[in-house]
Amino acid sequence: MSNNVALHIQQLLKKARVCFLATQGKHSIESSMAPYATHQGHILLHLSSLARHTQNIHHHPNIGLMICSPEAANESPLALPRLSFQGKVSAVPDERLAAAKHVYLETIPDAEPLFAFADFKLLRMTSAHIQWIGGFGLTKKISMQQWHNISDRGTIEKRLPPSQS
Repeated sequence: MSNNVALHIQQLLKKARVCFLATQGKHSIESSMAPYATHQGHILLHLSSLARHTQNIHHHPNIGLMICSPEAANESPLALPRLSFQGKVSAVPDERLAAAKHVYLETIPDAEPLFAFADFKLLRMTSAHIQWIGGFGLTKKISMQQWHNISDRGTIEKRLPPSQS
């Protein structure tokens, strides 16, 4: 993978603080949105058990997830850089919970009060397949080793709030 692709992925991870989930619902695939963080090659999700996507994950832990660049007025939506993941969601193990919570709150500080709610749990997605789409016609499969190298840079140099990116 070129340094240019890795740099573009890191820039996307700095800017985008939400991801889009595709989960298997009772009748068909359902989509939703959630804040996320990256930690030790996993995507962290802090989700309420009351949410349908969390209930779906409980029954079918294999999901699709997308991190996409925010749309800009002067850009074609076909050219938006994005990462597409397929993988399995599970609870963050107890021995890793404190470190994962710390990283998540560095990324999404507004979530701190939600950790006091009993229905919210910190989950992690372990990716099986990752695809980088750098724009129309620019795709690259990202290996797990490449993803770990890109995503394990702390909290991606402390993400920028969307207004400063």
